[in-house]
Amino acid sequence: MDFLSENRLSEGAMQAPESMMNSEGPGDPLLSAVLTLPETLRQPMYLYYFENFNTLEIAEVLQIEPENVRNRMSRARKKLKMMLGKKLGTIRDGREKARKAAHPFP
Repeated sequence: MDFLSENRLSEGAMQAPESMMNSEGPGDPLLSAVLTLPETLRQPMYLYYFENFNTLEIAEVLQIEPENVRNRMSRARKKLKMMLGKKLGTIRDGREKARKAAHPFP
């Protein structure tokens, strides 16, 4: 089954991040973060989360092994957690301050 021949990919699915951001300017922070990933990590994440492909379909589209898709997605998730964690740092800081206030002694 060839997923490319079924036109299952949206128009912008494999575009460079710059062209996708300039076309509409994504308002979703997760999408913005995904689009800044290196291409090898961005493609499987975009296809999985925004185009609803499964790992086998992504492997076929990218012409790589399904295990490589899973590895790339795992690495991408780690990078996204680091990226989005920085943006959400104020929330974490607030929780830490609240814990310290509740338990002032170490």
